[in-house]
Amino acid sequence: MKKIIFILIFSLLANVVVSQEIHKKYQYKSKKTRNSTGWNITDLDSLVLYKNGTFHRTRLFKFVKTFYLELKGEWKVKNDTIYLNIRHKKENKSDTKWTKMNSYLYYVTKKRKLKPINGLEFRATHYLKLLKNK
Repeated sequence: MKKIIFILIFSLLANVVVSQEIHKKYQYKSKKTRNSTGWNITDLDSLVLYKNGTFHRTRLFKFVKTFYLELKGEWKVKNDTIYLNIRHKKENKSDTKWTKMNSYLYYVTKKRKLKPINGLEFRATHYLKLLKNK
């Protein structure tokens, strides 16, 4: 009986220590299809900011080829600017290992959207929209 209680308490404590609470979640989704020519465009982008100061970003773009990118690292906010310090990236969904890198992305918060300041998406036509805010 004591072992069962110990295992139960240990599992609850481990769940609290390991789990990450979401601070904010931003997402962009666009799907365009056309039947006669058969083209299909999918554009998905999500950014999750965790309360412990880390983030996870997933980007997927499908047209003729598939572009996939996952980023993770640390984030911080100064004034209305979000600074993402990218530590690891994965360029293929089937990859099991993360590639180390050191790069930065900056976003300005405009109402419920993120507008990129620098990086590859500096001239982006879409903005990430806030989904969850606690």
